[in-house]
Amino acid sequence: MKVLMIGAGDIAKSHARAVEKLGGEVIGAFDVSENALKSFKKEFYCDVISYEQIPEYVEKADYAVISTPPTKRLDYVEMVLSKHVPLYLEKPIATTLEDAEKIVAMAKQYDAKIIVGFAHRFRPAFVKMYDMVKSGMFGEPVNVFSYRVGAGVGYGKNNAMYGNSWRTDPKLACGMTIESVSHEFNLLTSLAGEFDTIACNVKGTISNVPQFDTNSTMVMRCKNGAVASIMTSWSSGAGANLKGYIGTNGSILLRGRNMFEFDSLTYKTVDMDHEESITFNDSYDLNKDEVIYHVHVYFQDCLKNNKPVEIGGLSEGMKVLKLSNAALKSAKEQKTIALGDCLLYTSPSPRD
Repeated sequence: MKVLMIGAGDIAKSHARAVEKLGGEVIGAFDVSENALKSFKKEFYCDVISYEQIPEYVEKADYAVISTPPTKRLDYVEMVLSKHVPLYLEKPIATTLEDAEKIVAMAKQYDAKIIVGFAHRFRPAFVKMYDMVKSGMFGEPVNVFSYRVGAGVGYGKNNAMYGNSWRTDPKLACGMTIESVSHEFNLLTSLAGEFDTIACNVKGTISNVPQFDTNSTMVMRCKNGAVASIMTSWSSGAGANLKGYIGTNGSILLRGRNMFEFDSLTYKTVDMDHEESITFNDSYDLNKDEVIYHVHVYFQDCLKNNKPVEIGGLSEGMKVLKLSNAALKSAKEQKTIALGDCLLYTSPSPRD
């Protein structure tokens, strides 16, 4: 399939590798950064295009990938959808519910498929955990949780990975709760269902971007009565990644040695005498294409066979953004938020 890249940073390269691995072709790439385009062009043989050329190249594409900062993408989305071309949209769907609703409306108006890039749902280790939970072997949910910490934008003065990132640009930053915690919301709701209430606290550690939360801790009550919790940090030198499901008939834990890895799955039911474990070498490495590759496999299957996008579709994208906004509302107002009462909340920061 022919694919257009709007955004040519590191994650766009991972998308391009996935497309080529599937036998597809990257027909063009656009980015506001000349350096990003030069770097992209060194690895991929494709046209480097201008902003004005985007509509022309959209018409040539089977689908487009938008991986620009989420605060700067609404016009790109319209350029793609208005041509009735499907779209792979990197998470989050948007930074405000107002923009997200515009995207949903455009998708319906132009009858175009969209997948939101919740790539962690497709990681082999989590897929195994999900399948085991959904088999019923651990019973109904009692407690689900996600703890993910590591050296991100909030760690150190010269972080090699994020030091010059858009994530630390005051004009583009949307904060960890909007951007990264979207993965955790997506994973936990897939395991335990919808949340009923949320209580959250956040803290930022970047001096020049005080509105950027780099630490977020929250507790939710599920509609089925279970409890859920998320703790994330981009300020930790030491890393860890832990997902858990405690049920009425047993429990399962997915562990990783840093915030990007999963290396073991441990589980035990009430009928088992001992814990059992499965080992993985599941690393989210942008220099490789494994995780994002699985998302493209799924999306291309949806497009080729006219299937609905059920994983990472518009409804999931909207739900996750509503949860992120409710979490920030809770942190700002220092109270538990009933999600049914959660109104439009457009500020990227609870400290504005």
